[in-house]
Amino acid sequence: MEPVCSRPTHSPSPNTFGLAQYQRDDLESLGYVLVYFARGSLPWQGLKAPKEKKSERIKEMKARLSAKDLCGDLPDEFATYIDYIRSLHSDDKPDYSYLRKLFRKLFLHNGFTYDNVFDWTVKRYSEIYGSRQTDASHAAEATYSKKEIHEDAEDEGESRQGNRP
Repeated sequence: MEPVCSRPTHSPSPNTFGLAQYQRDDLESLGYVLVYFARGSLPWQGLKAPKEKKSERIKEMKARLSAKDLCGDLPDEFATYIDYIRSLHSDDKPDYSYLRKLFRKLFLHNGFTYDNVFDWTVKRYSEIYGSRQTDASHAAEATYSKKEIHEDAEDEGESRQGNRP
């Protein structure tokens, strides 16, 4: 594999080390993005170092920072996700169903429903139509019930054996 050029802020540790990328590396990058969205920053952002040493310092910080410390007070599923990804070897195939299930359960546990209405959809709908009709149900057509989501999870084979820690 050819080395991939990317910004070290969201790139996975192996990429930061200049090694070839694998499936797990994309998932690690996604994990950093999810943590960034949830916390608003990553611990290595704003790191003070000379430009030529900054990537090296970020790489070192990622290597020594535990998933629990990275995720701070976020729900445990975030650290579980990061730990799982970091436990994969280069030739391991990630258990995507397991990873989706982590966040699907968290989503439902927090009382959310799959209604295809996103924060930005409601905001944009309000901007276009004003306050006369801001009912979120008008912002999206498709809705999913909790029962359908649970059936979907069963269809994905949540009992599959995988690379779970």
